[in-house]
Amino acid sequence: MKNRNIATATLLLAVVASGGAYAADSCGMSNGKAATGEPIQIGAIVGKTGPEDFSSSARSAAAYFKCVNANGGINGRPINYTVQDDTWNPEVAAQSASKLVKDTKVVGMVGSSSFVECGANNATYEQEGVAVVAGVGVPRACFYGKNYVSFNQGPRQSTLGAAQYIVETFKLKKVTCVAPGIPGFGDWVCAGVEAYGKANGVEVSTVIFDPGKLDGNAIALQVAASKPGGVVLGMPRGMMLPILTGAEQQDLGKSIKWGLPTSAYHTQMPKAAGKYWDGKLYVHMEMEPLETNGPDTKNWKAIMEKYGDKKDPIDTFSQAGYMAARVSTEALLGIKGTIDRKSTFEAFKGMTKVKSDMLCAPWYFGSGDRHQPNHAGRMSQIVNGGFKTLTECFQSKDSDLADITAIEAKGGLVK
Repeated sequence: MKNRNIATATLLLAVVASGGAYAADSCGMSNGKAATGEPIQIGAIVGKTGPEDFSSSARSAAAYFKCVNANGGINGRPINYTVQDDTWNPEVAAQSASKLVKDTKVVGMVGSSSFVECGANNATYEQEGVAVVAGVGVPRACFYGKNYVSFNQGPRQSTLGAAQYIVETFKLKKVTCVAPGIPGFGDWVCAGVEAYGKANGVEVSTVIFDPGKLDGNAIALQVAASKPGGVVLGMPRGMMLPILTGAEQQDLGKSIKWGLPTSAYHTQMPKAAGKYWDGKLYVHMEMEPLETNGPDTKNWKAIMEKYGDKKDPIDTFSQAGYMAARVSTEALLGIKGTIDRKSTFEAFKGMTKVKSDMLCAPWYFGSGDRHQPNHAGRMSQIVNGGFKTLTECFQSKDSDLADITAIEAKGGLVK
């Protein structure tokens, strides 16, 4: 794939232009008839209210399910999609899961994205036999749940991917990893970079900060004090911006290479970061470029245009939510007989070798005590108000993936 320089405005115009051809007839049964039967209950939990709105994947999934319901539903039955906001609070996340699983009686969970719900709810999902096809897994627990799988690579893999690129491209010998001190997140994310550094002769220093007391200037000063050749910011996009502002004030973009995970791969990021950072930010992509000219990418954009809200983000996490909803719908349509929690569990688990122009390699659920099917991505660079794709797909060099790659090799799913 040739390198591309895509401006935000151009990308958004492309989203609008793509509507129509795919929006009404490329989801579910694609028959143009509204579903009117007994609803099928599907749920999701997101961290919408809190340090940052982390609901992009569920918003995309909701748009897809609206399309499904307008096109025959699941053999005539509409999907009733209930999304709970955990407010970034583990107790609220547990309460949300209880409502969905025990009160609403969902047959499955689709499109979730949260910093706290995996750790709070994995045991519940296993006890109740609920399969989760999340859009975005965030903390470690999301990738170590028997019933939980997501479409993204996760912050550890994406931050490490960014670190790999700047280290290997610019021959760096010292890198700083910065991450928020969220349980099961910050230490785990930077541990991946530290392990990579140890294996490759790269000195890695780690800065963990309190997300409730984010001081961009203070963190920029800590980074400068460690005198690294490069830095990676393993965090949500909104947390990056104050740090980038502080670093800009010290002109750290000139002397340090900056790598960002896929949370920065968002149409609004170039403008939010500002002109100073043009050409200075290297962004990892957990899925394929937003402008990929493939059927799923076109369909996603068209569905978001027709069934989504104008404020819905156009980013990697929206792609992931679309994929979660699409494959889940296909699995439900394939169930013979009663659609209940047990049959849904078997249908979701039975998804293997899912291919898409949005993914570097086939995705799967399958059996196993944990799941991480997506661990290959690309790198991009913020240039002229857009993103320029820099690489072909490459694997994360994380030793923690040894068990996953071994399973893939046995199952014929080698990446």
